Amino acid sequence: MPVKLYYALAQMMASVGGDLTLDQVAQLVRRWLAGQRRAWGEPAYDPATGWLMHQLWMRTDEGQAVQITGRIAPPDFYIIDVRPLTADETAEFTQWEAHND
Repeated sequence: MPVKLYYALAQMMASVGGDLTLDQVAQLVRRWLAGQRRAWGEPAYDPATGWLMHQLWMRTDEGQAVQITGRIAPPDFYIIDVRPLTADETAEFTQWEAHND
């Protein structure tokens, strides 16, 4: 499944102050798709657009907890949003990591 980036992703990432580059984000998703990166994910459906999406909580190589939202449009996975997890979300994710090896 090729990983593609939403055209405005860099601007969106800059607005939330993330430290990741577009290449790092794409690599994280490729590693998740290859089974090399753990992620807590849930499918999401947007009735307004008809898009089937997936929200993934995972950690960067530096340990930062992030959410990556992607649009599934077979055969591609379009990354449409990346943001750091909030403190509450990070606590929830850390608890999930401890119980889901």
